[in-house]
Amino acid sequence: MTTYEKLKKLFEEKYSADSLQRVTFPQFKEDLDNRIQSERKNIQFNFDESKQRDLSIKFCWGHHHDFGRDYKLEGRMKDRHLRLVSEFVDTYGLPMNLKGKKILDIGVWTGGTPLLLVAMGAQVHALEEVSMYAETVNYLAYAYGIDHQLKCFAKSLYDFLPPCIHQFDYILYPGVLYHVSDPLLSLRLVFTALKDNGSVYLETCGIDSQESICKYEGPSYIRRGNKEEQNRGGWNYFFPSGPCIDTWCRDAGFQETQIGPCIKFRIMGAAKRLKFQDFCRAGISKTNCR
Repeated sequence: MTTYEKLKKLFEEKYSADSLQRVTFPQFKEDLDNRIQSERKNIQFNFDESKQRDLSIKFCWGHHHDFGRDYKLEGRMKDRHLRLVSEFVDTYGLPMNLKGKKILDIGVWTGGTPLLLVAMGAQVHALEEVSMYAETVNYLAYAYGIDHQLKCFAKSLYDFLPPCIHQFDYILYPGVLYHVSDPLLSLRLVFTALKDNGSVYLETCGIDSQESICKYEGPSYIRRGNKEEQNRGGWNYFFPSGPCIDTWCRDAGFQETQIGPCIKFRIMGAAKRLKFQDFCRAGISKTNCR
């Protein structure tokens, strides 16, 4: 059985309709359907909605989830939570057994990866800056009786990470690096939040180049095509090459790096903090970070 198959089996057994602890299945199904089918909007924004990404305003389910009893939810990211974690295990050294490990998972949407990490034994703090998704992750944790192992915070990583000094054994940072306006600062905050000998597991959209370069897109970028296609752009900032990611990680303080190839515009990798060390603060946007 492959790692992917093991994780899929683990996920489906742990989070089935029959595994619910605190709500009945009919109530659970109704609660989730109401979230997905409603036109409710994310009330945390007091901004011009036309300037915000559509997924931050209107609810959309993130990951495929087969609960059994003929109840399945199709997610925009499909089985990405399983594919990512299995690749981190097989190629980049994330242990299958995470019992006793404290993990931070950044950018979790409706909770596919943090739920999986809990099933693998971890104590998980999750970050999701869109409050309606963070609320959904916490509801799932409550419904399955794992809220002592999983807590999701509706905060930006720039706000959440600074107080987290030397706290986490591992940090997952998938599908987010190219969405942040200050990737180097974000990696420094991740470095500081890790314990010595802790690792960050990365995945990002990127470009295929042997040079240490990145492409900038930014919120003013609009894709051609219909409104759905246009909504897929506008919140992507920097698209780095593999060598650029490696340089960012080392400049942020990481002493060991393993950055994979660019495959279909996606790059995966890992970086390890062997010990805490300072970094160059010249020009950094937050000079008082650790």
